Amino acid sequence: MSQSCVRMEELDFFKNPNEFPPRRGGYGLAHVDCVGRRAYTNDALVKLYAKLGLHRYNWLEGTNFELDSLMQFNMRSAASPYYMTLVARLPSSGLQQIFQVLVEEERLGILDLTCPISRPQGTETSKKESTPFLRPHSEPVSTNYQDRLLGWTRNKSAIPWPSAFSDTKQRFYMLNESELQCDWISLYVKLAICTSHRKTTAEELNNFELEIVQVAIESLDDKEPPSLKSKAAVIYVAYKNLAKARTGEHYHYQAVVRRVIDQTMGTLSIQGDCWIAEAAAMASAAESLILGVA
Repeated sequence: MSQSCVRMEELDFFKNPNEFPPRRGGYGLAHVDCVGRRAYTNDALVKLYAKLGLHRYNWLEGTNFELDSLMQFNMRSAASPYYMTLVARLPSSGLQQIFQVLVEEERLGILDLTCPISRPQGTETSKKESTPFLRPHSEPVSTNYQDRLLGWTRNKSAIPWPSAFSDTKQRFYMLNESELQCDWISLYVKLAICTSHRKTTAEELNNFELEIVQVAIESLDDKEPPSLKSKAAVIYVAYKNLAKARTGEHYHYQAVVRRVIDQTMGTLSIQGDCWIAEAAAMASAAESLILGVA
């Protein structure tokens, strides 16, 4: 059988690679069928990536789709793009819709993701379109924040946690108690955890008991005050892992996530990490020492 001369950009990578024309060396894609399976490769991560794609779509389109189930996905090795096909639903009406979502891992071992595609299946305008989205949106985010994004590395010391969130320049927006329940906040935290601990299974993910304690949002756009809708922002999250609290482990944590939504290209990028809150760890160690002396 002759080898195909089809160009890679002409292929629909959301399809099963077995449907592609023969090609010397193959396409380097692993296909995973999720229907009827309780566990599969990177199941916790893939479900979170699917939710991230729906988060992007909901943000741009003003909808409220939630993940119902994964159908299939294609991935490569190492830091990989994930081409996912999934079923989403609207809680208000029960309407179900098949979606295609692409999430790209920029690095391994830390939260660093880009989501350029999340769309209802069949709405793509062209197979040649590399980063399609449904329609033009509002004016793009100002790019004056870009110089302030330098220095985010794998070194946690390069991701500063403010000494205080109260100031006179309204640098931060502090979420109230009801706003702490926003589902994307826990999604960001779970992504920070699972990208750092890639062996986390979907079953373990379901057993997470996270309590969001405090959230502050800092805008990276000097023309945009910080708010829940900040398109270019750093989000500081203090949270508890209640499951670890019951086993006597450190359970006070902090996460920092940088979110950038480019509404011109339709891309969502998030980077960040999480760690044990140092003050809480020191207090716990001191308490253990006192109890030991007593």
